[in-house]
Amino acid sequence: MIVVDPYNDFLSVGGRAWLLNRATLKRLGTNANLVRVLSHARAAGLKVCYAPHARYRKGLFDHRQFLNPSIYLARFFRTFSAAGWGGRLRKGLEPRPGEFVASEHLVSSGFVGTDLHEHLSAANIAHVALCGCLSNTCIESTARSAIELGYRVTIVSDALAAMSVADHDAAIETGFPMCAHSVISTDEWIAEPGQ
Repeated sequence: MIVVDPYNDFLSVGGRAWLLNRATLKRLGTNANLVRVLSHARAAGLKVCYAPHARYRKGLFDHRQFLNPSIYLARFFRTFSAAGWGGRLRKGLEPRPGEFVASEHLVSSGFVGTDLHEHLSAANIAHVALCGCLSNTCIESTARSAIELGYRVTIVSDALAAMSVADHDAAIETGFPMCAHSVISTDEWIAEPGQ
């Protein structure tokens, strides 16, 4: 189970992107489903890994010649501040001792520029399931990278968030079917995590 970007800024009231995400959080029951997914994965003895987004600190993007819109916004709003509450993982979604936390990804993919693939390869992991934020950006990008690297990919569709219901629905209807082997609900995943 790979948990992507479960930061306060995305998932908690008062977070910098919470107002944008709240419609999908409410509709999907995201926070409760993330807790359920993690609880089940741990109880089943599955490997849990975290793929965190780069937390804002001064100079983070200085080496980038071209800023895409998400990097520009992260720099402007100082999303996931390394020095603040928004850059902490939501309470109840933190890693437990022994769970792997990958190096931070700068843009969208939990694999690009990080040590996630090396860790999973060393553990002989071939099938990954994804949950977290955001459906149409980091989740989809991480899924596409996982496919390129040869993993079987499952996306837990209601343990996600997006900045609009339309963004989430587009990922479910168009993006995920092109980059995942399985797109299932939390209930379905708990019933059969090998899907």
